[in-house]
Amino acid sequence: MKRYLEDALYPDLKEKIVFLSGPRQVGKTTLARSLNLSQAYFNFDSLKDRRIIKNEEWNRDVELVIFDELHKMKNWKSWIKGIYDTEGIPPALLVTSSARLDIYKKGGDSLAGRYFSYRLHPFSVKEVCAFSDIPPDEAVRRLMLFGGFPEPFLKNSEVFARRW
Repeated sequence: MKRYLEDALYPDLKEKIVFLSGPRQVGKTTLARSLNLSQAYFNFDSLKDRRIIKNEEWNRDVELVIFDELHKMKNWKSWIKGIYDTEGIPPALLVTSSARLDIYKKGGDSLAGRYFSYRLHPFSVKEVCAFSDIPPDEAVRRLMLFGGFPEPFLKNSEVFARRW
């Protein structure tokens, strides 16, 4: 299933750091990992990945490097700015996070001119109709019943949606 932001990400990944934020479980990581680019994925919640990130030991021969939950790293803005300023693009850099990325926050290093930011939202009627053969009236009914978050919507189960 192709998400509505996918086409916008490809050209921006060639130019700048791309930040992808949004609510938990909305599909940010799934979207990032589904991009049709060779990639290296690192989640800051993983001890192994955290070591690779801090030591900057990832493979530079891929087209895309994904950093998930990077905002949990102390001084993450300075760190990613340093990577971008010294190494540039390629590989493309994509940072995903459920938290609001304080890229505008006063103080610290400025990321001005170095990134494009996107916010992924739950499914809409338009998006559901674009990736399925569900007619708009049925899409509205299912969104009202299951919500727009991918897992409960795609499970198509009232019991699961309530438990979720």
